[in-house]
Amino acid sequence: MQSNINTSQPVYVAPANPAGRALASALTAEGYNVCGLADNLKQADGIINSHAQSKPDAIVIICNGPSTHNVAKGLMARGFAPHQLYTSLREDVDTTVQTPSSCVLDHSNIRPYKTPISEKFKSLRFRLFSFTIKVLRSIVPQRGYVYYAEQFFDTNMLLAYRQHRRQYPDEPWLIGRNIKQDLTTLNTDNHLLCLFSLHGLWQIVRAKKMVVDHEFTGNTFTLLRKFIPVVQLWHGLPYKALSGNIHYPDICDDAFISSSSWFNEHIFPTIFRAKRYLDFGYPRNDVFSQSPQARDWINAEPLSTLTHIQNTTGSIVVYAPTYRDWGDNDYPLDLDKINEWCENNKRAFVLKFHPFISRQFGDAMALPDSENVQALPSHPHIYLYPSGKNIYPWLADAETLVTDYSSIAYDFLLADKPIIYFQYDKQDYLKLRGNTLVSDSDFIAGEVALTIDELLRLLTDSAAVNTELVSALRDKFLLGNKPACPLILEEVRS
Repeated sequence: MQSNINTSQPVYVAPANPAGRALASALTAEGYNVCGLADNLKQADGIINSHAQSKPDAIVIICNGPSTHNVAKGLMARGFAPHQLYTSLREDVDTTVQTPSSCVLDHSNIRPYKTPISEKFKSLRFRLFSFTIKVLRSIVPQRGYVYYAEQFFDTNMLLAYRQHRRQYPDEPWLIGRNIKQDLTTLNTDNHLLCLFSLHGLWQIVRAKKMVVDHEFTGNTFTLLRKFIPVVQLWHGLPYKALSGNIHYPDICDDAFISSSSWFNEHIFPTIFRAKRYLDFGYPRNDVFSQSPQARDWINAEPLSTLTHIQNTTGSIVVYAPTYRDWGDNDYPLDLDKINEWCENNKRAFVLKFHPFISRQFGDAMALPDSENVQALPSHPHIYLYPSGKNIYPWLADAETLVTDYSSIAYDFLLADKPIIYFQYDKQDYLKLRGNTLVSDSDFIAGEVALTIDELLRLLTDSAAVNTELVSALRDKFLLGNKPACPLILEEVRS
């Protein structure tokens, strides 16, 4: 450790992710005065967001990784001086599976943070970009609407954009930054643009409003939302804690849209800043009130594939667990037992994993790299659904949903079908994620399984939905079956 750091000096570790938590545990074990985590993007107990919240003479040690410079830049923007920042190089670099017990601390690699020349150049370039956007926004007449995303166009975004495009073809533009998604169905859409193309920048500059469904953490979105009114669709009613943007006092979006007035009153204003909170619903949930032929199948496996599986294998059960960001995503699925149950009961078990987990699972099953749904080679009643595709048109036809702590459970209340909550790691989940935003009584509308045998027994007995629990939650949260897309379109254009 550097000579100017002693064990009594207050230390914060950044960022508040599994790698950061692992480093904090290792430092604590070495006797250092770790006071908590620092993260300019997250808020929770034990996490500070600014220098004003830190103890006097505190330093921040940043766990080295792909986002080190962005983390440092964000911390400095929140009041930390450059001399307070240190970096820690770690012997293990796979932060996606990091746990405290696996952290190897190398004291000789904790050193003062220095901003590289390349980062200084990027900062200068971004200031020039900011100035240009500001000037152009002040002189260019506003026209059209931008649906904006980074890395991935999520389902709510695509469906809202396509509704807008169908009704007012010349108005909306779908603009992405660093999109890594294969959307061949949009290849002929001449309103799909790259942000840093001249055409993309021009549409951004003159947009009346910008529609998003995430809190993108980079400087580009932070800049754009300063000048363009934002409609935030988000992507679900939360059970687990969220970071949001409430800790940024200079942010206030034009509108925040969810599917529940109760959440808009009690939950979302404590997480997100907006002028108005509207309960218009989520576009992806429109499938629950539509026939299969009326659904928008954009970025979903086709109806013909779903129909073929139903006819040859059986009615589908969808398993959609949440992603465990602390690294333990080894779901205790006994594939032999599940496949046998499916065969005996004429069912198909459809796995919908997070992209990280889907890739690992596909490799373990020796599945070819494919953007299509695939049956497991030795378990023909179990299917892996492509992680980057929209499962909701299939979910509307599912007989049962199996999930754990995911917001997909709230969406599936609209289907009036059984939900089974496979919560085999509930205590670990609460220990690592902290308190949930709502109580279990405001989340669980079905049976809870702790083992695979319990899950299969409940699947056998789940012919009838627990209408009392489902109705109670739907009534409390005022969830309805009104199509969301038309209401959102009217709001965007207002």
